[in-house]
This record gives sequence, structure tokens and C-alpha cells, in this order.
Amino acid sequence: MTSCSTNEQVPRRPQIPEPSPVTTAIVVGGGPAGCAAAYYLKQKGLSDVTIIENSEVGGCARTRSYQGIPYEFGPQIMFTDKEHLRKIFETWLTQHKPPSPDGEYHYVVSVEGTIDDVHDFPITVKNILKLPNPEQAIWELYQIDPDKPDYTNFERYAVSRVGQTLYETYIKNYNRKAWQMDPREMDTDWVNFRPLTLKRVNSRFSGQWQGHPGDYNPMWRAMTQGVKVERGKARFDDELRCYINGSPLKADVMVSTIPISEELEFINTCLVFVAVKCDHFCMPACFTTFPNTYDFVRILEYKQQFFVESETSLLSFDFPWRRQCPLDKFVEEALWFCRNILKREPVEHWVDNRERIYPLATRKNLQLFQHKLEQTRHSNVIPIGRAGMHAYCSKDTAIRMGLETAQHLEELIHPEKKVNRLLEMRKDLH
Repeated sequence: MTSCSTNEQVPRRPQIPEPSPVTTAIVVGGGPAGCAAAYYLKQKGLSDVTIIENSEVGGCARTRSYQGIPYEFGPQIMFTDKEHLRKIFETWLTQHKPPSPDGEYHYVVSVEGTIDDVHDFPITVKNILKLPNPEQAIWELYQIDPDKPDYTNFERYAVSRVGQTLYETYIKNYNRKAWQMDPREMDTDWVNFRPLTLKRVNSRFSGQWQGHPGDYNPMWRAMTQGVKVERGKARFDDELRCYINGSPLKADVMVSTIPISEELEFINTCLVFVAVKCDHFCMPACFTTFPNTYDFVRILEYKQQFFVESETSLLSFDFPWRRQCPLDKFVEEALWFCRNILKREPVEHWVDNRERIYPLATRKNLQLFQHKLEQTRHSNVIPIGRAGMHAYCSKDTAIRMGLETAQHLEELIHPEKKVNRLLEMRKDLH
């Protein structure tokens, strides 16, 4: 018989030292996620919080004004289905509902490139009745098993949800333009958060709290009160060290709302703003998409986003680009549309061209992001927001991530808990 020695030691798992107390934080990027993170970290008691921002705080959601018409970079609607996020908006802003009879936003799609016979966007049952062969689309819908979508790639997913006819009419070319690639190369990561289905009505944010405040800047000013803001362009190297204008940045935590790898691919966006004479509205909706014609994917009429009495209407034409921006061509096309389709002579126009706006969802990018996310485990970097999380998300989601950064800070600086918490934050995207 063999006996065990009472002196034999059982191997113990190495103890992970408790993280040091956090007193200083640098937030890289001053958009909605960065402003919210800075505000709530300050509220949590951190004595030293700094935002690094290359331009002005608020990012794409910073409000400007033209002839009394408020506008931002692209559509910036306040909407949420979360009560605590609604309260955050209402702390500093006043909700103004859209100028529609039911107080909701209704977007449309122009299949042929005119504004005479627009269809619903997202796709509704009414769209089918406008098709040259509605019987085919109805037959395809009957073949769909709604419980078994195909996640192989974006094209196969879309066809498995709405059928080939609706996909080719409304979705295929729009996504090809918007993402500058074949839909078969696109991953289906985002559909877990925004499932594609046939709608009954085209209320864009159906039933949710929605509107526009007229001016977002009071929220960005309030969120950055008492926070230092340094101007400069920041970047991360391969070891997740952060530099501003070539100099290293140091803090207990680094909250990144910019990409955590320069290898991650994004779609760039050129907005051509055009002012035209118009007492009321000149577009059929505040948001009109153009899947099959032109280089731009949509036109936004800001006076329908937030109505003001004005003899002028302000439009933005959204041109995605990836490798090279043909700026003159974009401007020429936007002005041509105003003169030939809207029959209105442009009063004034200007361009706002920004890089790395929409995260590109390919398998290569998502695998790289997962690798970089794992790398953050043993660093002081906390990625949040659209660029930091490499995920297309709305303003309320970005602000939620900033709030949760402060709420779960202890987990986010703990190597064994950090990645799981970040993945939880990424789960609920809108």
C-alpha cells in the first residue's frame, strides 16, 4: 500500500495581483463615446481625465448651422429604446420630433434615380406591389424559412431573408456602393444586431423615442466640463502604445475610440453639402437612398431632420470611397442632380471629406479585431465606440459604451475579466 505524505504541497494557481487604483485616464477621440467616457469617469472620481481630439469634441455629431438649419456630418438622429439612455439625452437636450404627421421618421428609396416614384425604406409589403413582377417576389418569400437564415456571407443572408428579387432591387447595389465591395465578401457580423426582415410599415425607428435636438453641442460641452482637451492626432502602434504627434501618452487607463490597429479597414465618406432655394422641402423624405444609380448612396435633407422656417434647404450627398477620392466627380454629380432632378439651382456648396468612418466587416478584419482585443487583456487600453470596437453602432450605443466603461472599470482593468466585459459591451449594438 502506498501512503501520501502530509507534507506534500498541492500546486497552486499563481495569484494575479490586484490592479492598482486608477486615478488618471486618457480618452483618445472626442466623439459621443469619448465624451461620455470622459464624463462618467470624472463622475466616478478620477482626478485627471484628458480627451485627445484632432478637431472639436462631438465628432460627427457636432452641430453646425447654415441659414438657421442645424446639421451634422450625416444623419444624427436621437433615438433609443433604453430608458436610462433617454434620460441621458434629456439631461442636456430637448427632443424635437420629426415634422411628420405621426412624429416618426420615414425613409424612402429611389429605385430608378428620380424622386417621382419612391419606395419604402426599409423594405415593406407595399414595395412588393410596386415591382414589375410582384408574383415572383411573393413566391420567393414563401420559400424562405425565417428560422434558418444563411450566415455564409451578406448576400446569402439577405436572399435567405427577403428573396432574390427584393435583394437585387433594393439591397445588392446599395451595399456594393456603401461598402465598396461585393456583398459576397461581406461578413454577417452586424446582422446579429440589425436583422434584415420585411417590415409592415417604414417607420425607421418604429415605436422608439426619436427626434433631433436642434443642437447637440450643449451635451458635448457639459460632458467635457472639467475635462482637459488636448488637440492632436493620436495613433496606436503594434504593441498598443499610444502616441500623439509622435510623443508617447501615459495614464492609468487609455480609453480608445479610434482604431486599435491601423491595419483595420474602414470606409471613408465624402459629404457634398448643397444649399438650394426652397421654402418647404425638396426631397420626398429627410433620408432618401439610391441603390441603383449615381455614385452617392443617399441624400439627407436637414430641414426634414429638424424643421425650421427658411427659404433655403440644405442637402448632403453621401459618397463612400475606399482607396482614392474623386472629389471633383462627386461635386459635379451632386450639382447635376440638383439642377436636373430637383430642378433647383445650387446657391452654395462645400465638401466635408472624412476618413475611417464605417468599420468594414470582412472575415479578415473581424479576425484581426479579435486578435487585437485579446492583446488588450494585458494592456491599459479599453476600446469602445464605433472605431474602437470596429462595429457600426448608433449614437445611443456609443454613449452607453462610455457609461459602461466607468460602471465596469474594475473589470476592464482586470486581465481575466477584461475581454469578456468588452464582448458584453459589443453584444448590444444598434
